[in-house]
Amino acid sequence: MTTSPGSAPEPPATDRAGERWGMAGRRLVQAVLDWALAVGVGVFVALGTGLVTIPLVRWGFVPPKLILWGPAIAFLTVTYACDIVIQIWIPLRRGGITPGMLVMGLRVQTLRGGQPKARAYLIRWVLLTVDGLLLGLVAVVSIVATKRRQRLGDLVARTLVVRADRVPLGR
Repeated sequence: MTTSPGSAPEPPATDRAGERWGMAGRRLVQAVLDWALAVGVGVFVALGTGLVTIPLVRWGFVPPKLILWGPAIAFLTVTYACDIVIQIWIPLRRGGITPGMLVMGLRVQTLRGGQPKARAYLIRWVLLTVDGLLLGLVAVVSIVATKRRQRLGDLVARTLVVRADRVPLGR
């Protein structure tokens, strides 16, 4: 451990490694929470679609194939739309915080410490498909391996996910 005059001592390397894994774990839980929210809304809408479709099929207003395809299409469409809202619109409006980040005490910021623009959130969202490969292993390896604990979407969008000191509830 080295110290310079007027600064705090640098933590041992083992503490930094634990902090890296801790941040990877927090971000993994945050991603699962955001994903569960989007899927939950999709399931709810798919069930509603199924409940509406069954009587319509019985009465002969719609073809029987709609019992399967109606809820499936509703689920995929609503889940996809909810994911866009959760990953782009909500953080843009709420100071870089998704619902999962709110629970885990995290927020997104630019490398300079400011609020990211819509383009940065869009880039992060598009590259979430790459980061999610192998059940998120690509993102975990990226977070643990990079100096600033960034996943690939963060590297390209030039953003960071940091701990939120104070959570801005209304902006």
